[in-house]
Amino acid sequence: MNNLMQKLNQKRYLYSIFLLISILVVLLVNWHPGYAFSTGDYRFHINRIGALTTSIQHFNFLPKVDEYFAGGYGYAASLFYPDIFLYPAAILRLLGVPVLVTYLLTQVGINFFTLFITYIAGKRLNFSTKNNLIFTFIYFLSTYRLQVLYSRQDLGELMGMIFFPLVLSELLKFKKGDTNEWYIFSFAMIGIGLSHLISLFMILCFCVLFVLLNIKYFWNKNAIRNILKAAGLTIGIVFGIYAPILEQMISQDFTVSTDPLIRIYEETQPLTELVAHSFSNQVFHAGTVNIGFVIFIGLVVYTIYNFIKCKNISLTLIALFLFISCTQFFPWYSIRNSIFASFQFPWRFFSLISLIVAYFIANDDLNLFKIKYATTALMVGLMGLTVAFAQFTTQASPWRMNQYSTYNNISTYLIGAGHEYLPCEINYNEIKTDEPRLLGYDSTDVSVSHKEITNNNVKFSFNTKNKDAKVVLPLFFYKGYQAKVTGTGSSTTPVLNNDNGQTKIYLNGSGTVSVQYHYTTVQKLSLTVSLISTLYCFFIIWRRKQTMP
Repeated sequence: MNNLMQKLNQKRYLYSIFLLISILVVLLVNWHPGYAFSTGDYRFHINRIGALTTSIQHFNFLPKVDEYFAGGYGYAASLFYPDIFLYPAAILRLLGVPVLVTYLLTQVGINFFTLFITYIAGKRLNFSTKNNLIFTFIYFLSTYRLQVLYSRQDLGELMGMIFFPLVLSELLKFKKGDTNEWYIFSFAMIGIGLSHLISLFMILCFCVLFVLLNIKYFWNKNAIRNILKAAGLTIGIVFGIYAPILEQMISQDFTVSTDPLIRIYEETQPLTELVAHSFSNQVFHAGTVNIGFVIFIGLVVYTIYNFIKCKNISLTLIALFLFISCTQFFPWYSIRNSIFASFQFPWRFFSLISLIVAYFIANDDLNLFKIKYATTALMVGLMGLTVAFAQFTTQASPWRMNQYSTYNNISTYLIGAGHEYLPCEINYNEIKTDEPRLLGYDSTDVSVSHKEITNNNVKFSFNTKNKDAKVVLPLFFYKGYQAKVTGTGSSTTPVLNNDNGQTKIYLNGSGTVSVQYHYTTVQKLSLTVSLISTLYCFFIIWRRKQTMP
């Protein structure tokens, strides 16, 4: 073990092992020749990659509404779901890498950076190499993270979890008064913000709880100043993503608000079942999601120890609170209409519980890892549980083994089970069809000819005989569509058609009209703010390097 630790101090050995483990963890459920295991939202995320690839091919490098989706009707996936970490996958597709290989490589990349960032966070916590590896692998191989990777395949949440350990390390450094490297905290928050909206909100709540429980350490000029600097840089860089989301949510209603598929108060579990499922390391199903054997035992042991020794009280209280909030004891129904209902599933908190417990175990206040072979036993146990969990996952759902060829023919109408960001007026069951997209108009009011309906443009010639005429376009409405007319006629700005959630315009006269999605003023201004903030971030990094000895 000592020889291994010496080798792992050399980065090339460490990163090679990280890469190998990243690949093996993915292969554990994909080793069946000709088949790959896929569940959850994998179709939606593959379509997101396809939409981004198509946009880049059309030289639209920062898409908002992806006309690729829904047979060309367009879905604002790139607007509501940050795309920045999907660009490597899109580039692979542009280079001709098969869809399935691209998707699996994306999972491998997420695994590698989770290991890498977690290890960096452990170094910043001043863990020894051995304890840092314990911290890294307990978090990386935690049952909940594996559930997200194997069974839910929520790429956004997985990407957000990459940066959670760095948030924890910086909060603990801030608590100790070490706030000079505030930009590292900002980097972690930016990474989460560029990954997943819900994860950003969740980690913000975690930070607020931690600060409030440790207010005496944070209530000083230096800490407040540097927290505000980190917050300012974070807001500036993610502004280009979240300001456009806010603009759309203010301008119209979406399904996520009016008819949510998921109601958080229905997703809790009885405490006894949650304990039993965690202790037995159950495979993920809606009623069996859990924190896993290692994390559950660690939570119980260190809760007792920390309360007795008065250590890490704030983190212990947070972990217990998050655990209870996943049970039926928590009054989710009473706050079902609050912003906290946007978490959708309370068991998302298991990622934070896993992180906290991984920190407790690696910190080793019980001196367990001074016992001979204890570290080896833990690592072997973690690997064994991971292999078993992967095999039980595939055995529990054999119908989710999909042939390789099926990944090349995924319907563009698969936009996620909840259809969260469709205009609420749309009846999506009526839309999902392979029939041609058609214009809607009254032929007695307007004559239409030379129709060109493509995935990114609706164009046609018209003649209204000098009166106003309504035309409904086969495009889901989002604020930002613009109409351009050539000829003597005119068109209003495209607006929402309340009857079916599509885009409508009013025409007058004659000419040719072309309707496409363009950036709104808010999108342009917020993108400018983000670019300026990003340049400032690079300046901070450059200046830091100049002052380093």
